[in-house]
Amino acid sequence: MTDQQAKALSYLQDTCDVIAKLAELYTPPVISPQPPERYFEILVSSIIGQQLSVKAADTIEARLRQAVQDITPEGLAGQDLELLRQQGLSYSKANYILGLADAFGTGVIDPHALEAMEPEEVIAALTALKGIGPWTAEMFLIFGMGHPDIWSPGDLGLRKAVEAHFGVKQSSSEVATRWAPYRSYAALYLWEYVDKVEKALD
Repeated sequence: MTDQQAKALSYLQDTCDVIAKLAELYTPPVISPQPPERYFEILVSSIIGQQLSVKAADTIEARLRQAVQDITPEGLAGQDLELLRQQGLSYSKANYILGLADAFGTGVIDPHALEAMEPEEVIAALTALKGIGPWTAEMFLIFGMGHPDIWSPGDLGLRKAVEAHFGVKQSSSEVATRWAPYRSYAALYLWEYVDKVEKALD
């Protein structure tokens, strides 16, 4: 557990009984800022994982890595669209990934500039690219950049968890205000809850 995670957990346990209870049951993954050199690779993984199970996304990503060797803007620049599709990517996702490679390769997206941006600026920069919506940008902020206070109102798992613990009268964003400035960490516990519940129902 990192110092920030310990600080976040202490704060959340003191301010929210729900998270305090979940923290007794689950150990979420550690989030920490990744170097800008990994931003492209992380975003490619995020695009692959859109609307797919983790298992399916991991399979496609492994096949893509084997096919192109190098998940970098240079490694993907000029790759044949059909080659990407043969690894299990949809036509749209293959196009999105090639567009992302072009944006990084030409400097439209500068990973070191992203590193210095505020979250709202990161979301604006990334969602200007085809195939990256708010959810993907928010996941990148949490798992790629390690931001401690990101909430994703469009995430189905978070909405399910908030509804289960707080009812349906409030929006998940309204409920999440109580967890600021550590909403990312609260989300980690809520995702663990939803994941375990859904696995128990399988």
